[in-house]
Order: sequence, then C-alpha cells, then structure tokens
Amino acid sequence: MTTMLIAFGLITTASPALAAPNLQLPFSCGQKWRLDTWAHAPALDMVKEPDQHGTEGATLIAPADGTVNQSFYHSNAGNVIQINHGGGYFTTYLHLESRAVSVGTRVSMGTTIGRVGKTGPTSNGHPHLHFELGHDSDGNGSASWGTADSERVRPTFNGVTYGGSNGQTWRDVTSRNCSTPGLNAPAMMRDDGDGSMTIYRWASTGSAFGRSSDYTSGGWTMSNTEDRVASGDVDGDGVDDIEVFSATFT
Repeated sequence: MTTMLIAFGLITTASPALAAPNLQLPFSCGQKWRLDTWAHAPALDMVKEPDQHGTEGATLIAPADGTVNQSFYHSNAGNVIQINHGGGYFTTYLHLESRAVSVGTRVSMGTTIGRVGKTGPTSNGHPHLHFELGHDSDGNGSASWGTADSERVRPTFNGVTYGGSNGQTWRDVTSRNCSTPGLNAPAMMRDDGDGSMTIYRWASTGSAFGRSSDYTSGGWTMSNTEDRVASGDVDGDGVDDIEVFSATFT
C-alpha cells in the first residue's frame, strides 16, 4: 500500500507599503528656500532665499496633516519636533528657535508648529532648518533621525523628490503649502466658455478663492455667486471627498 503525505502550508501575502504623505515645504505659501543635502543625504538643511536673510525666526508650518509624536529639547539637536503622518511616515525638525506644539497635538497642513532657529551645538550657530522624512521600518511607533543609519528616506515636496545624494543643492524652491488648515479641498473648476477649465484654490488666508497661479484674490473682481463642486481630502483621512461650496467667481 502506498501512503501519500500531503503537506499543508499557510500562504501569506505581504501588505503593500503605504504611500508616503503628500508633503509641501514647511513654510508659508510663496516663500522661496534653498535646500542642501551637504554630507547627510537624504536629510535636508533649509535656508531662506535669496541671501538667507529671514531664516532665523521664520515660521515653520506642518507640511501635511498628522499628530505630533515628539516635542522636546535635545542636547545636540536643540528644539526638536516630530510629526506622525500615518502609514509609518514621520517628519522631524531640528534646531528650532521655538516649539508651538506638544506631543499629541493634531495638526493640519499649514498649522504653525514652531520657528526656525539655531539651537543645539550641531547647528554650528548657523540658523537653518534640518529636515528629515523617516519611515518606521522597525514598527516601534517613531522614526529614528540624526544619524547615517537612521530610518530617514528621500522626501518629496510638491511632487519633486529631493535628497538623492550628498552635495546637492536646490535653489529658489517655492513653497506651495497654501492650504487652509483643516480644509484641504484643493481646487474648484470653472468653465470659462472657451473650451478650457480654470482652476481656483483657496487663498492662503482662507477667506476667498484665487487663481491657482498666485493663490490670492487680489487683482480680479469677485462676482456671480454660484454653488460649485470641489474634490479633496477635507477630513484628513487620505481619501478625496466631494464637497459643494458657495463661491464667487469673475
């Protein structure tokens, strides 16, 4: 008699990695900043363009929605903030002049979280923001930072990825962090009757709509109030929502 042995095994499928957060520069809409990797890619040091004037004390804002994971003073890095953006991704900010948020604070893109400074001896007394995007590869609930073997990864701002290698510089990088905190519906479409659509976004003040080219309501007349449909991540869950707004257009 022949005996047949059949082995049964558990087949598992790895979950796909979650996408990195959709980041914008952590500075006010329209500001220009210089980004350098120096010798610590993919981490970035950031100073204000064109001549670094205004770097010290510059307002630091959240580059995406999230929850503050760390906020403390470090003996080498000075004032430090880390934000948990979900999916295992964290952004970390070093050498801050001041911190405006504490652990557990929920922030939206554009929320003020602190000011750029030169605290901590590793700043070398030079005002700048040291920025890192990290991914929690070991699953301990945070991302390590500050060393070559930390969990930092290349960040993408406004669809452009930076930090590929050491010694890289990007000049005049413009912040598109123009969303109103708590309302990230990014655009409304208007048919101008010429066969094309014009995109409007919330102005940086949150008080009016503006053309997407300049994010401001200045220079054009507001009229013709209408209800329009907009799509965007309104509630911060990473999924686009459909909303109806009453807005005025030219």
